[in-house]
Amino acid sequence: MNALNKKIKNVMTRGVVTAEMGTTVRDVIKILSGENIHGIAVIAPDDEIVGVITDTDIINAVGEDLDKLTADDIMSSNIKKIGPENTLRDAAEIMKKEKIHRVLITSKGCAGGPDVPIGILSSTDIMREIAKEK
Repeated sequence: MNALNKKIKNVMTRGVVTAEMGTTVRDVIKILSGENIHGIAVIAPDDEIVGVITDTDIINAVGEDLDKLTADDIMSSNIKKIGPENTLRDAAEIMKKEKIHRVLITSKGCAGGPDVPIGILSSTDIMREIAKEK
C-alpha cells in the first residue's frame, strides 16, 4: 500500500497537549519542554481551538517579558485542521500549501459543538511512513 493512502488515524499521535488562552509564554515553554514537544494547541474557555504555538513562535518571542506575554500574544490563529479519516496525502498537501510542519487532527464535539483536538500529525510522521514503503 502506498504510504500516502493510509488514514491519518492510523499514523497520528493521539492526544494533543493544550494551553488555555492567557497562559504565560514562560508556562507554555515549561509545558513544551516538559512534554518534549514542538507545538501546542491554544484553547478558549469553551475548549475551542483558537490557535497554535510552535517552537518557532517561542524563539520569535525571545527578548520579550515571557512572564507578561501570553499564549494569545504569540499564537498563530491560522490553524490547519483535518479529520482522522483523511489520508496522509491530504495532510501532506495542506502542509505543502501552507508551508507548515504539523496539522491538528480534530473530531466534531458533542451536539455539533466545536472541533475537539484528538491528535496531531507532523511531517516527520509522514516521512516515517514513506520510509517503511518497499
